[in-house]
Amino acid sequence: MSAPLLSIRDLTIQFGGLTAVDGFHLDLYENQLQGLIGPNGAGKTTVFNLLTGVYKPTRGSIELDGKSIVGLKHHKIVKLGIARTFQNIRLFKAMTVLDNVRTAYDHNLKYSALSGVLRLPSYWKQEKESTEEALKLLKVFGLEEQANTRADNLPYGQQRKLEIARALASKPKVLLLDEPAAGMNPTETQELMETIRSIREQFHVSILLIDHDMSLIMGICETISVLDHGVLIAHGTPGEIAHNQDVITAYLGDDVNESEEA
Repeated sequence: MSAPLLSIRDLTIQFGGLTAVDGFHLDLYENQLQGLIGPNGAGKTTVFNLLTGVYKPTRGSIELDGKSIVGLKHHKIVKLGIARTFQNIRLFKAMTVLDNVRTAYDHNLKYSALSGVLRLPSYWKQEKESTEEALKLLKVFGLEEQANTRADNLPYGQQRKLEIARALASKPKVLLLDEPAAGMNPTETQELMETIRSIREQFHVSILLIDHDMSLIMGICETISVLDHGVLIAHGTPGEIAHNQDVITAYLGDDVNESEEA
């Protein structure tokens, strides 16, 4: 088997006397789709914050393509190839759908400050190219007709798709999706499943997915890791996770075992 694209070892972070994540490890391979689940407060979003430079770990290693990203600023991690979405949608709500996506191309633009100020041909060429790329991306998500609509005027499900489109605009190797199905109805969740499958294939991106919707997680993830109180308690296929007693206990409590024994 080839080396993992993203390799996490002994990842740990402490806030005062609280250990929020303790010894977490994970390998994410090229074009793989993995799930990260656990009860509320298990440390899932904290892991994402560690991977994207929001927090610096107390100990442990994070390597992308064999290179350490521990201690790097968020924008540098994005440039190296990790993008994310958030539990609570973070769009530029007063901007158009198109401009929300175009903002993610900024770090790839190569024109000089002078070209930008004077609006030289190199400036207009790259601005045109970024607009064309953004429109292509919106088409993938069925949002091209809303390109000039303010982001806050989109229905909730389309706002979720726009946030994923914006993350993809940075051309990541690894895409972190933090509860993308939150607030969606079953029809929207089904559409989201198809969208995630599609973008994995079209963009050849590896995906690590957090969600509480088990139909989504079990329906599209190839492997799943389970956190409980910051500790990795299980890793396996959806079938293995569904029947893992430690996972069942973490979600349902010890009462489930007592009722089975009674």
